[in-house]
Amino acid sequence: MNTRRRFSKKKMIILSAIILGIAIVAFMSFLNAVDPFRHLRITIYNQSDYDLTHIQASLVQGENSFNNNESGSIYVLKKDIPSGANVKFAPPLKRSGEGAVSLAFTDSRGKTYNKTVCGYTEYLSGNSYVTVTNENVTVKDECM
Repeated sequence: MNTRRRFSKKKMIILSAIILGIAIVAFMSFLNAVDPFRHLRITIYNQSDYDLTHIQASLVQGENSFNNNESGSIYVLKKDIPSGANVKFAPPLKRSGEGAVSLAFTDSRGKTYNKTVCGYTEYLSGNSYVTVTNENVTVKDECM
């Protein structure tokens, strides 16, 4: 006499769904833990009434180095950001030592902005969130 119990299809589906759910939660937790160590990403939220143009991220190292033109120290975003749009990008800057990252752009009125989006970094990793409104530009950085 065979005393083994077999799982029904319904129980197998429920068990598979639970295991899949646990795997998804574990994977998302892993991504959140690794996120600060990924290459620096800048997210711009244009909440102003103006389009943003001539967007440029640059690496600032040492004193008076805003005009540093070494290869890999400046990245120009090839597209404009219309009013109400959001853009996320990872500027391929090349670091040699500690420094900061600056973001410069112009709005459609012709007003130019220059903000430090990563005040201090050794690894060019993490995230920076830039919110542009008609009144001001705010930066929240999570850089390493």
